[in-house]
Amino acid sequence: MYMNDIVDSLYEAALIPEKWDATLTAINSQVGTFGGLIFTQSDIGRAVIATPGAEEIFQKFVEGGWDKRNSRMERANKREHAGFLCDLDVFDINELAIDPLYRDFLYPLGLGWSVGTHIAAPNGDMLAASFDGKYADGPISRQKVDWLDGIRPHLARSLSMMARIHIATAAKVSDALGTFGLPACVVNAAGKMLSANALMHPLIPAVVVDSRERITLRNPGADTLLQPILSRDPRRDGWSEVMSIPVAATEDHDACVVHLLPIRGDGRDLMPQGIFVLAVSNLATSTIPDASLLRGLFDLTAAEANVARLLALGNPTDEICALARISKNTLKSHLKSIFVKTGTSHKAQLVRLLSGTPMPQTGSDD
Repeated sequence: MYMNDIVDSLYEAALIPEKWDATLTAINSQVGTFGGLIFTQSDIGRAVIATPGAEEIFQKFVEGGWDKRNSRMERANKREHAGFLCDLDVFDINELAIDPLYRDFLYPLGLGWSVGTHIAAPNGDMLAASFDGKYADGPISRQKVDWLDGIRPHLARSLSMMARIHIATAAKVSDALGTFGLPACVVNAAGKMLSANALMHPLIPAVVVDSRERITLRNPGADTLLQPILSRDPRRDGWSEVMSIPVAATEDHDACVVHLLPIRGDGRDLMPQGIFVLAVSNLATSTIPDASLLRGLFDLTAAEANVARLLALGNPTDEICALARISKNTLKSHLKSIFVKTGTSHKAQLVRLLSGTPMPQTGSDD
């Protein structure tokens, strides 16, 4: 494939993600490397795509924590070179033999020669590409590095285009939920709000606070449930289920539930992991939710949901034990789990949450 053909394929891949495999494979073939990967960091989050031959290696790279101690990238970044660099541009041959990344990870896999670049785009996006060759094939030649420098501006524009497209796509998701009457916003893996539909705006900051660092929930107990979700590493921990966080009523708003719905790409579109839609649904304040609804909203077990409903209906402890056919110790165990899942700390808070009775934003419940 000639350079012009590869340049064309880079721009096509920005619009048609399925073409990335063929494009990166063609670049590998031209450079003589084993596998390659592309990395993007933008407002919408972080994403990586690797050629089929490099996917398993990259997974081992992350699992081994080498992405946190990547000496190759650290040295290349210090050079601030507007082009591709190979190993011998940042190490001398003797250093390679004792560097942990090469000695303990790359060499045992039969790798050890690479060429890569990083690009800081004017809009703040960070883009990077790396191609790894087999150790037996020897260092990447200067001729190959020069060839990569020729396509580098086109690679940068292609990746930047894709990041902007994904931001626009994510915004459409929240707008679509608005047509169903759901207030919603799109949040990246760092917890930063990227966009919000018109129905969400009245809930800011009554329910959701759009802070500079990350979004927070104004209710402290609910925010305690949100924090560990935002601190997850999607590459390591992963999460694919819909998660729900209860928010008690206040004088400013009815009781509601904040739902976190992950946006997943198809594995080839560079859609960053960890992006989710935050949607808000109101709880009806006229009735106590039934047990099946409680299970769905708060991820309660059947027994926990039954206990929560009996408590919200005003039943005393002895009667709950009798109706649920459980001991007091079992009841205590269920309540402990219910408090954690609903972001409450005692029975009065839980009853107020489920009944829709307004609660103060701060301070204790007397």
